[in-house]
Amino acid sequence: MRKIVVYDYSDVAKELLPRLKTGIGEIVLASKDRANFEAALADGFSPVLMDLSIDANLKKIGVGESVSDFFCICDCDDANLYTTLSVRALSESVNILARASDADSKKKLMLAGANEIIDFNEIGANRIFHLLKRETTLKFLDSVLYNDINKLSPAGIELCEIEVAQGSEADQKTLFELDLKHNYNLIALGALDNQISKRFIFNVNSFNHKIDAGDIIVVMGAKSDISRFAAKCGVAL
Repeated sequence: MRKIVVYDYSDVAKELLPRLKTGIGEIVLASKDRANFEAALADGFSPVLMDLSIDANLKKIGVGESVSDFFCICDCDDANLYTTLSVRALSESVNILARASDADSKKKLMLAGANEIIDFNEIGANRIFHLLKRETTLKFLDSVLYNDINKLSPAGIELCEIEVAQGSEADQKTLFELDLKHNYNLIALGALDNQISKRFIFNVNSFNHKIDAGDIIVVMGAKSDISRFAAKCGVAL
């Protein structure tokens, strides 16, 4: 039986949940906001009050073990992004469907590991229901990883693809040596390793991956921090 987590009790969830009450599997509704939690109770649901951007809570609810599908449909794009990152880091197999409000958010969520991006400016909850009936795959490799460097927002958090130049300071270094988190205040979402059949590797921080010239590292962080790391890779932004 499938175990589906719906997070949070947003307007989208209110459309979606009635369609999931059809024996499709176990449904867990989680809310980080007490007002939404109480609204779900008043509407006849049995939600749990839990912040699922926290790894310990994700594990407690079954991500990495029993959860098969995770609907990240908060009203806030940043909350969806961070939660998607956390869920994907804990499980390579869980099917993540995330809500986006615009094109930039879509691309960020794809890089963060979402299998399907739902733009509710275009389609509604019926689309999600039908997505449960078929397998999903990561379709973004061609459109994301073989383009030039992409900067997704003029301010705040950015995603960037950085191709390591031959002979740069990052060439032939391991991720542990680069230590993006502490040295650059960046999150490494993954890497495209040209020596592994152009396979995109998620959660590269979980092992000591060696970076070679031509590899593409996808990072998230502030523009200034990304620029500092890009310089080490021999790239001027």
